[in-house]
Amino acid sequence: MNTDELAASLAERVDPERITQLTLDMVRIPSPPGQERAVSEFYAKELRDIGLEVEMDDEYPDSPSVIARLKGSANGTTLQLDGHTDAIDVPGPKSRFEDGYIHGRGSEDMKASLAAMAEAARIICEAGVQLEGDLLLTAHGLHESATNETLISLIEKGVHGDAVIVTELGGHNLPIAGMGLAFWQITLKGKEESIHETVTPPGTPHPVMAGHHAVGLLQEKAAELAQEQLPYLGTESIFIGRFEGGDYFNRLPTSCIVAGTRRFGPKRSMEEVQQEFDELAARLTAETGAQVDVWLDGVPGYQIDEDEKLAQVIRRSHQQVTGNELPLEGTRAAANVPHFVHWGNVPALYYGASYLTAHSDHERVELAQVVRATKVYIHAILAYLGVAEQPK
Repeated sequence: MNTDELAASLAERVDPERITQLTLDMVRIPSPPGQERAVSEFYAKELRDIGLEVEMDDEYPDSPSVIARLKGSANGTTLQLDGHTDAIDVPGPKSRFEDGYIHGRGSEDMKASLAAMAEAARIICEAGVQLEGDLLLTAHGLHESATNETLISLIEKGVHGDAVIVTELGGHNLPIAGMGLAFWQITLKGKEESIHETVTPPGTPHPVMAGHHAVGLLQEKAAELAQEQLPYLGTESIFIGRFEGGDYFNRLPTSCIVAGTRRFGPKRSMEEVQQEFDELAARLTAETGAQVDVWLDGVPGYQIDEDEKLAQVIRRSHQQVTGNELPLEGTRAAANVPHFVHWGNVPALYYGASYLTAHSDHERVELAQVVRATKVYIHAILAYLGVAEQPK
C-alpha cells in the first residue's frame, strides 16, 4: 500500500480509551510551573514503554525535559512534536471523563496533546513501520511561567527538529503568522516618603497623575496602531491590565504602576518595542517630573511561508482525516512556535486538539478532537518523514 493508505490504516488503530486514561493519569499529577518532575518522569516511562529512546534533560532539576526519539533510516530529516508539561497553578475542575470530555486542570492545556503525541508514536512503533527520517518528541516545563528557559535551553543545545509541530491551540485553522507578545510594566516614582497632601510643595511629582498621563499616551499609541491591518493578524495592540498606586486617601503616593501587554507583528522586533517604551518613559519624565522605570519581556512574532512543506503536510493530513480544508489564518496567542522559528531557525506551526477552555475554571477537552489530532499526527509523520519499510 502507498503511504497515504498506510497512514489511514494506522489512524484507524487510535484508541480513544487509551488516550483518555493517559490524559487523566497526567492531569492527576500536579505540575505547576517549576514542579514538573513527577509528570515528566511519568511521561518518560510511558514513552519508553512504547519503544522510544528516551532521555531526561535535568539542567532544571525540578523541571526536567523529556526527549524521546524514534530513529529512522538516517536520511537526515527530523520531525519534532513538542508540548509542555506544566499547567497553571490555579485550582481546576475535578479530573474525570464525562459526556465526551476529559475534565481537569491541564487537560486541554496541554496534557491531552501529550497523550496524542504518545498515541501516534505508539501506533507507528507497534505496527513495525520503519520511517526514513527521525521522529522527535519533546515535553518541557516552565511554559506557564512565561519564561520557557527549559525549551530555550533545549533549542540552544541543538535538540530540535528540522520542522516542528507544536501540539497546542486548535485544529480548525493553521496559524501561519503569529503576533509577538511583550509583557510590560511602567513604574512611576515621586518622593521617597509619603507626606500629607496639605504640606506637599507645589510642583511635586504626583505618581498617580503621572500614571494617568501614561495611560493617555498609551491609548494614543493604541489608536495609531489600530490604523494598520496586518495580513492574517489584524492590528497591533496595547492592553492595560493593571493600574495601582497610593495607600491612603490624603497621602501623596510614592509610586504608581501601570502594566499590560503589547502585541506586535512579525516584522517588528522586541528591540523596537523596547525602544518604543523607553521613548515613552523619557517623555513621561519630561512632562510629569516623575522617575520612570520600564520593565519589558516577551517573545517575537513569526511568519511561515504558505508553501512551506510543513504547512502543506499538515493541511493535507487534516483534509485526509476530516475531509475538510484547513484554512490559513493568524493567531494573537503566543506560545512556543516563535521559539523554534527564532532560536532554532526552523519552520514550526501549531496544530492541536482545541483551545477553548485553557486557563478557565472549567477546563476540559473534547475527546473527539484529541482523536482527530492524533490521526493527523500519524498522517503528518509518515508524509513528512517518509516510510522506509512497511509492516509485513
